[in-house]
Amino acid sequence: MDIFSMTNQKGGVGKTANTINLGAALAEDGRRTLLVDWDPQGHLTEALGVSESPDDRTMKGWVLGQWHGDPHELLVEYRPNLWVLPTALDMFLLDKGLYASTNREMRLAHLLEHFEDDFDTAVIDAPPSLGIGTECALMAARRRPGKRAGLLVPVEAEDSSIRALRLLLRQVGILSGDMRTQIDILGLIPSRFDMRDGEIVSSMLDAFRGLGEPPVIAEIRKRTDIRKAWREKKSVLEYAPKSEAAEWYRDLAKVVLAA
Repeated sequence: MDIFSMTNQKGGVGKTANTINLGAALAEDGRRTLLVDWDPQGHLTEALGVSESPDDRTMKGWVLGQWHGDPHELLVEYRPNLWVLPTALDMFLLDKGLYASTNREMRLAHLLEHFEDDFDTAVIDAPPSLGIGTECALMAARRRPGKRAGLLVPVEAEDSSIRALRLLLRQVGILSGDMRTQIDILGLIPSRFDMRDGEIVSSMLDAFRGLGEPPVIAEIRKRTDIRKAWREKKSVLEYAPKSEAAEWYRDLAKVVLAA
């Protein structure tokens, strides 16, 4: 199973929408795809209208060793080829529990190992923080022999995004060194921007494009279809399959599969 993490410690950058719509594009392409709602806020679970896990069987409970059942019991089928590992109300306690755990950075990776034979691709909706939950998502998407993996980083076209990106790059570098592994950043995804906002947006896009590494691998502009699809608890590929936005995500899926 290939594993990618949609990661940015900055909130409001389009992480969840990008996770959902990339997953839908991969599923449309025939990939058995798993969406992992690793964000304690649970936006992905809510956005898709998926039921949260019951209190006695949750992802947080399994990761912290408080529940020892079969993790397959957590899976929810959303659409053909598209499944969800949903959140639960106890996820807000995840970081506190992880800090008290041994081998804490690998806990999500160990959970996903149970699904290696069930799915072609997993996309993790990581938390908007620099904490241990994010480090788990980074390690789950580390480089592995014979597998595609890496980080997809949605960014806002505003000045604060550069600092946030630098912090993330620093965290990735430190974690890679500490864990003696390689975590690849596949690219940046400027998201939720409107060119009509003028020079600030255009200059930030130029700055992202000019970085070289990590490269810009997709640009997702503000579109009503994306917002309406969210309200309908659907991907934009299902809500408006012929839309410009749907094509952006199909193109992003091609980039990911070529990684």
